[in-house]
Amino acid sequence: MRAAVVTRKGGPEVLEIREFPEPEPGLGQVRVRVKAIGLNFADVLMRLGVYTGTPATPFVPGLEFSGVIEKVGDGVDAFRGGESVMAVTRFGSHAEFVALDARRVMRLPAQMSFEEGAAFPVNYLSAHCGLVHLGRTRPGERLLLHAAAGGVGIATIQLARHIGAEIFGTAGSPAKIELIRSLGVEHAINYRVDDFAAAVCRIAGQNGIDVVMDSVAGRFFKQGWDLLAPMGRYIIYGMASVCGTGGLNYLRAAREWLALPRIQPLHMVAANRTLAAFHLGTLDPAHPYFRAAAGEILELYGHGVLRPFVSATFPFERIREAHAHLQSRASTGKVVVTIH
Repeated sequence: MRAAVVTRKGGPEVLEIREFPEPEPGLGQVRVRVKAIGLNFADVLMRLGVYTGTPATPFVPGLEFSGVIEKVGDGVDAFRGGESVMAVTRFGSHAEFVALDARRVMRLPAQMSFEEGAAFPVNYLSAHCGLVHLGRTRPGERLLLHAAAGGVGIATIQLARHIGAEIFGTAGSPAKIELIRSLGVEHAINYRVDDFAAAVCRIAGQNGIDVVMDSVAGRFFKQGWDLLAPMGRYIIYGMASVCGTGGLNYLRAAREWLALPRIQPLHMVAANRTLAAFHLGTLDPAHPYFRAAAGEILELYGHGVLRPFVSATFPFERIREAHAHLQSRASTGKVVVTIH
C-alpha cells in the first residue's frame, strides 16, 4: 500500500509517498480501505514536530478518514466487511489502508459521501465537545469563536446556531468574513484589521462573553480570557498561533508561548470563570463520551442541522499541495485528500 510519510520535521516538502505492507487488524480492530482523508491543522503541527505525542520520524500522520471495511479482527461484533465508515485515529490516516480500534469507527450515513465523511468526525466531535460537553452552551448565550472559517469553526457555527447562541466570530480575510456571515455569524470580526477584544467590548458592553472556543491561543488567550463574563467558560483545544505559513518559526513559537498568561486557580475562583481543554486524539476510545457524542452529531446530521463543508479536494498524489494549502491559512472549511 501507499502511505504519505513525514521523513523529517519541516514544511510540506518533507512528505514522501512510500510503499508499505497492508496492516493486519489485531484484536478489537478493523482494517479499512481509505477513500478520503480529512486534513486538520494538527497534521501540520505533526509534520512540524510540535504536536503532542508525535512519533519519531519517519511516521505516517493523519487523524481522520473515511472508507470501506475490508477485514474485521477478532473480538469485533459491531462491524462487518463491506461497510462504509468514517473514523478518528491517533496517527496514520495518510495511507491507503488503516487498521485501528473499532471503537474509533462510525458508520457512514447512506446520504453522506466519502469526502463529507472524511470532513465529519474531528470537526463535529470537536465542536460538540467544546460547545456542549465542556461549554454547556445555552440559548441566548454569547459565544466567541476563533478561526471561525476553519473546519472546526464552521462545524461550531452550525451547532451554535442550532443551540441558539449569539456568535462573535474571528477570521483573517474579507472573504472569510463574508463566508462566516453567510453561515449565520452575527458579529464577524477581521482580527487582522480590528482589535477583536475591543470590537467585542463595543458590541457586548459590560455583559461579556459566556463561552470562548479557542484553537489559536498565544496572544489571543489573555484577551479572550479577560472578555469572559462571570460564570463564563473558556474552552481551548489547540495552539495554531505557534505556526506560520511556512516552516516552524521558533522565534514566533516562543513569542506566542510566552504570551500565555499564568492562570492561578484562586484567581479563577474569584472571577467565577472556568478554563477547560480537550484533545480528542489522546482520549481513550473506550471513554463513553465517544459513543454518546457520535450518536448525537449523527442524529443532528440526519436532521439536516450539521453539514460538512468541504472547500478543496486533492488527489493523494498531490498531498504535499494539500498540506501547503491548509498551512497557508487560505483555506476555509475542510481540505480533503481522495484516494482512488
